[in-house]
Amino acid sequence: MACLAAFSGALDHRFRLKMMRHGTWYVPSRLWVLLVGDVSVKKTPIINAALAEIETIQGELQKEYKRQYAEYKKAFSDKNDPKPEEPEKPQRYISTDTTVEAIADIMSRSPRGILIKRDELSGWLGSMEKYGGTGGANSDRAFWLQSFNGGCYTVDRIKRGETFIENLSVSIVGSIQPEKLGEIHGLTSDGLMQRFLPITVRSGMFATDTPVNAEAYQLLIRQVTNMKPADLILADDALPVMEDLRRRLHELEQVGDGIAHGFTGFVGKLAGYAGSLALLLHLISAPEGSMLVYRQTVEDVQKLVLDFILPHAHEFYRTADTVTDGDRIKRIASWILTSEVKMVTARDLTRNVTGMRGLGARDIHARVSPLVAGGWLLPVQPQPHPEYNTKWEVTPAVARQFEARKRDEERRKAEVARLMNSPRKSGCR
Repeated sequence: MACLAAFSGALDHRFRLKMMRHGTWYVPSRLWVLLVGDVSVKKTPIINAALAEIETIQGELQKEYKRQYAEYKKAFSDKNDPKPEEPEKPQRYISTDTTVEAIADIMSRSPRGILIKRDELSGWLGSMEKYGGTGGANSDRAFWLQSFNGGCYTVDRIKRGETFIENLSVSIVGSIQPEKLGEIHGLTSDGLMQRFLPITVRSGMFATDTPVNAEAYQLLIRQVTNMKPADLILADDALPVMEDLRRRLHELEQVGDGIAHGFTGFVGKLAGYAGSLALLLHLISAPEGSMLVYRQTVEDVQKLVLDFILPHAHEFYRTADTVTDGDRIKRIASWILTSEVKMVTARDLTRNVTGMRGLGARDIHARVSPLVAGGWLLPVQPQPHPEYNTKWEVTPAVARQFEARKRDEERRKAEVARLMNSPRKSGCR
């Protein structure tokens, strides 16, 4: 996934894939990849290795620009006329700075897009919570949301003035530690977090002294940077495979509410990502090839999305729920509706509701109190201090009022289980 992010940065973001024969739905090669894991899993070496060649290319361009600029300054200082033209700043493929001002200045010079490399994303993501009513971080947040969509954008700053960007398109690759997921709480309101493909990195492996041959990868990165942008389409036999994938994602999106906070919003982004991945895999497998994306490529994307990306995301959002507030009230209510219990105890909740295992009396009270206030639950033998209540009666009106909701919850859970675990249709690997 880090290598795919590198190709996404090397490739001109004006490449597009048309997702259907009719309409105007095009997707670019843009990817936001988030590697998740403890310090010991070596996320930084993974990112550094994947992006080494694109950083080398950029370093070569910077070195050549410095040489040309030194010659320009020397010629300009001479008394002879005419004066030389100042050399243009070099093309940028990658940046480690995530400030709006820095990225806007770089991208105003080129419409091809850029890749952001950020070793630890928790600080940047956490800063997005600080925005208020107007200006400042609020406009920064709008900038990053638009950078996932591409297109024209203008950055207005009082001191810096107006900066026009022809194509605000950013790919991102970074990492985060699971225990820092609490810093991203609140980012799901407008889908910023759901734009990332979260990948849980396996435990680090012992480094062995073996021969390494990265020349083919390095050469491919260089070839991709020189490709001229174009619009591609799906081959006739690839269309039904992509449609099958999109339909399955759509069905999961419809019933996925309640799996984990933010997961449904993420699934909603995956249909577009399927096109981006198909575009990337096609171009890097045949850099000089056809403008048709073939069935085999889309089948590979289907396998990648359903068998790899989706399970990783499911685990990521479930983990995030255990370290953030998540949608805990909804989970408690769902369990009450589907279990048909008439009495709820603290032990019931810690045994049956995701995220409540091991909680103490005060934490259980904090989770249950909104349902008590809303009339769902009535304390049995109320205590002087509510946090010491450990047993609640389910209000009889709840079962009657929410009978239809209970059936919907039961159907939703069954459908989620089917979609997450059932094999793909025959003919699609």
